[in-house]
Amino acid sequence: MRFFGSPTGFARLAAALAGLVLLAGLTVPAVYWMERSELAEWARKAERFEPEGGGRMDFRAPGVIAPATVPADRASLEDDEPVVGVEAGGRHRAYHLRSMGDERSRHVVNDVLGGKAVSVAYCNIFDCITAYGGEDAANPLDLGVAGLAGGSMLLSVHGFAFYQKTSEPADPTPAGQELPKFPYASYPAERTTWGRWKTLHPDTDLYLYEPPPPSPETPPLHASER
Repeated sequence: MRFFGSPTGFARLAAALAGLVLLAGLTVPAVYWMERSELAEWARKAERFEPEGGGRMDFRAPGVIAPATVPADRASLEDDEPVVGVEAGGRHRAYHLRSMGDERSRHVVNDVLGGKAVSVAYCNIFDCITAYGGEDAANPLDLGVAGLAGGSMLLSVHGFAFYQKTSEPADPTPAGQELPKFPYASYPAERTTWGRWKTLHPDTDLYLYEPPPPSPETPPLHASER
């Protein structure tokens, strides 16, 4: 009586099963290492935005000074685009966040709105928005970017660096001296969408920086004075 197939058939079946087991044994580690490699690559990409070990990255740039703006009815911006809106001296202005996040727009706009000096700063890496000023002035504030450190963009005022998130000094204290305090008061600013802001404030205008196509001949951004 024969309960199994021929020895030859059984051997073929056993070989096939062994092959499947071997293939599974090779596939699972391969998928695991592929996923680990992808995660490691994303980690490396994220690390380039913040110094390792909580260190400091210096790259100083002045803020944009009183840039040109466009009226709401002439602005080519989708309604769902994020903006930060400011009111000063009875006037309204929106600043396009994606424009301010472009490195060529320098992340800081020093403006004069309704006769008041108002500056808006946006760090796209840590998604932090701050605004300063509000005093009557004919000239904009002196605010720029100093770098990154401690999970915050650094703002530059008169050559000194301050944490954007706290306004605390970021430079080491010289022996026997005291670092100056951040000189500008916080100013109210509203994070919203362009559609909502212009509906609430039809008289608003908009700061919208559209970078030119990449070209070796393209000069750095120069803000227009007005």
